[in-house]
Amino acid sequence: MTCPRSHRWLSKRTRTGSHNVRQQSQFFAFSHCASGPFLYPAPAMGAPFPVLGLPPPTYPVLCPLENPLTADIAKATRPDEDGDTPLHIAVAQGNLLAVQRLVHLFQQGGRDLDVYNNLRQTPLHLAVITTLPSVVKLLVSMGANPMALDRNGQTAAHLACEHRSPSCLRALLDTSAPGALGLEARNYEGLTPLHVAVNTEVTETVLLLLDRGADIDAVDIKSGRSPLIHAVENNSLAMVQLLLQHGANVNAQMYSGSSALHSASGRGLLPLVRTLVRSGADSSLKNCHNDTPLMVARNRRVIDILRGKAARPGPQPTLGPPEPSQDGSAPISPEGNSQLGSSGPASASPASSSPPRSPPEDPPTSLQGPQMFFLPTQSPTAFLPYVGPLRAPGRPVPPSPAPGGS
Repeated sequence: MTCPRSHRWLSKRTRTGSHNVRQQSQFFAFSHCASGPFLYPAPAMGAPFPVLGLPPPTYPVLCPLENPLTADIAKATRPDEDGDTPLHIAVAQGNLLAVQRLVHLFQQGGRDLDVYNNLRQTPLHLAVITTLPSVVKLLVSMGANPMALDRNGQTAAHLACEHRSPSCLRALLDTSAPGALGLEARNYEGLTPLHVAVNTEVTETVLLLLDRGADIDAVDIKSGRSPLIHAVENNSLAMVQLLLQHGANVNAQMYSGSSALHSASGRGLLPLVRTLVRSGADSSLKNCHNDTPLMVARNRRVIDILRGKAARPGPQPTLGPPEPSQDGSAPISPEGNSQLGSSGPASASPASSSPPRSPPEDPPTSLQGPQMFFLPTQSPTAFLPYVGPLRAPGRPVPPSPAPGGS
């Protein structure tokens, strides 16, 4: 006698990235009745009283459920060539009703819900990856381990932060038993869930982890970077401000001794440098190479901020006469090759490109007009030599007759 059962087909949904599995169909069966025996009618027998022509009686036959249940459990937990059980497939499809029935079969058979496929994914991992918080709550409440690691060493909390799903992270935190979900666990890259949340720049996820007690200054085990240094290296001003508002150590140093200000100064991130300095970052802090943030800075404006100087505009050229300098010397003209005295133009400076002119050796033979000579005031009065009678200005002087001539 066979036990009537309802059958369903579940098809695998193709997934991309690191969760890619081959699309195929798998047949499995499970019973509608979870517990208790089935009551089937007895098979028809010959009439015990053929003479009277009475109908044959029906005798209740007790059919034990042990064999059909064992077959259902075996089919529900049997993996395919990709390592996926029907529970994996039902979770990937988001079929909550099938997940409930399969989880019940797992429990009746005493099977662990943390079964891994060939990609080392449990059904809980797939529920977080496909962002199904209702399935996450069901699996965790029925005994799934939230600290099970995938092939990258990530827990379900890491995956919820990586896939930007605050709802799944909240379902994990609300459903897990106290102390069952460790927020300081590191994946194989040395990152905590808070590091992953800061790198994905999801504010709600970061706030949720901080509210549940995640260490804001936890360092990754590879480089010693805090979440604040990760946010600076990602050039995420919003994350930096959020972490500083919640008490992050602004002078935390990584294994190399560099701080967040070292990273911001070396990269020339002006807004981040200004934010860190205003939050009390130490600009004299040295790393293992004895370099301060000022020494690794290359941007002039960053250097001015680290030295406490505001950026000032350069001197503007003036249209009026230049003022004398403090030492009393004549100011240098904008051209840079002459000086202006108080009594008029002076001689060219030594920096002038044209050589000075020497005075003429012989006096001029004739006067073409009045000439001006600038003599020093301390020298005595000098006159030009002139032979002959003085004439009115502008008239030529006649030549003197030769001696002995008429």
